[in-house]
Amino acid sequence: MSTEEDKKDGPMVGIIIPEDEFCVYGSVYAHPEHAETLAAVYAETARLSASEPGTIYYCIFRDLNDPTVFHFFERYTGRQAFDDHNSQPIIQQLLKDKLWKNVTAKFGKAVLPAAAPTIQGT
Repeated sequence: MSTEEDKKDGPMVGIIIPEDEFCVYGSVYAHPEHAETLAAVYAETARLSASEPGTIYYCIFRDLNDPTVFHFFERYTGRQAFDDHNSQPIIQQLLKDKLWKNVTAKFGKAVLPAAAPTIQGT
């Protein structure tokens, strides 16, 4: 479901974000002169994410072939957890500073492991 809030300026313009549990992955293409600064910011956001309620998994890594490219994979319990993550001061400052040329993102549902089979008579 897309809302007016989704239409703010920034890398998530026009993207439909699920209300319940979801994953997001993508890439951030840094301006070369800001790549090291962006790496430091991402190191701190990775540290902070470990204590964020609703953040199930948060991983950002630097491309081995192009150090100006960062890839991310995140999993949240829902839209509220994602919004809470993005409302933190470090993320707001990152959005304001625009250290990147482009951001791509895809949202989807995780494929969950199959349930273990039950054994009859136990």
